[in-house]
Amino acid sequence: MHKRLFKNIIFIVLAAGAVFSFLFFYSYLYSSPGTSKETRSINILTYKDIPLSTLDGFHDKYPDYKINIERYSVYGYLSYLDEKLDQDDSVDIIEIPAEAYPKYIYNNILLPITDMDAFTRINATALDYLKRMSRSDKYFGIPYQSNYLGVWYNASLFDKYNLAPPDTLQHFMNACRVFKDNGIAPLSAGLADSASANDLLTLLTADAFVTADSPVTASSGFRNLDSPKYLDSLRLCYDMRKNGYLSETSLHMTGEQAFQAFLDSTYAMTVAPETYISMVDDSVLQQINIDVCGFYPSWNGSAHMAVGSPADSVIGICKESSNIDISRTFLDYYTRYETVFQYIEDTRTMTNIQNYSVNEKLTDSWDTIKSQDCYIPSEHFYLSPYTGSKELHALPQELFYNLATPGEFIQKAIALSHN
Repeated sequence: MHKRLFKNIIFIVLAAGAVFSFLFFYSYLYSSPGTSKETRSINILTYKDIPLSTLDGFHDKYPDYKINIERYSVYGYLSYLDEKLDQDDSVDIIEIPAEAYPKYIYNNILLPITDMDAFTRINATALDYLKRMSRSDKYFGIPYQSNYLGVWYNASLFDKYNLAPPDTLQHFMNACRVFKDNGIAPLSAGLADSASANDLLTLLTADAFVTADSPVTASSGFRNLDSPKYLDSLRLCYDMRKNGYLSETSLHMTGEQAFQAFLDSTYAMTVAPETYISMVDDSVLQQINIDVCGFYPSWNGSAHMAVGSPADSVIGICKESSNIDISRTFLDYYTRYETVFQYIEDTRTMTNIQNYSVNEKLTDSWDTIKSQDCYIPSEHFYLSPYTGSKELHALPQELFYNLATPGEFIQKAIALSHN
């Protein structure tokens, strides 16, 4: 009797244990993802400011997820990124400069996200560009912002002197000569800013490098940079001060200061990327007749290509991420703010210059520029802050300051590319 009771008790205990074990494993296997503190955090590595409106909006919609952002300098960014990826597997979303995008695909670091609905909101030109870069039919990231260079000009001055918009190198240099001869400062340039100096150099050398048989870039050791054709285009940059087209003031201004000087004074032109639309308020346009045109190097004298790239950077998901689903959701949300203009329109953020604004006339002009085939500086001649050193990125400043001759510029570029 006691023996049978003992067996029954043992059976009941074992059965109860089995039920509890089953319930525990069931709840573990089918529990909602992200129950731990770690999996509720999305970790983002970037070198840009992410619009606060995007982060706040995403947090409001998905309050259970925290976004951690690590923001590094543009200089050496890829080294920081590689080191981070090697050390731990906590990275979810990474921003990669467009010129380095193929490297991370070939190294199998980015997750293919071709099937995301977000791509219906992205400009087809940018998507085609990513496919060309990856040599694949898949997308491995969201293209973020475009990077086109434009020449902003005072349309009233150009009308007064019967000049064509400065949309080619010939028109640009002719306008510089006419304005200088008539006592008007031709060009406002922020040469104290290495990025602005690179923009100006890229624009002035695009005509020579657009026909290069192979890219003359740091990755190729600037091979053939010393050819006569390229040497002449660098000499054009070196002679800008001697010819009176660049004032001494330009040597001490940043890009933003140079753009503001163009808006506030009698400078005839300035060179700046499309994001500078945000700095032009409607009240300014009532005081000065501003327009912007694409700078079109000619290919065999026929088809024209605007200087710039349809994708400045790419935001993708790390293949080792433990938060792939919510990372995809974040990128889908992010594309609602794929350009700076939507961000400005939503937030009306202040800068140290003036109120952000989006002017329809200028936006239409940029749309025209972006509808052209694009010339991609990084595929021809471009001193990238991401794939090069600070010293390399600062070389255009030395050329415009006349601290290095075109020949010395070439020697330094080649030497620094081998370091």
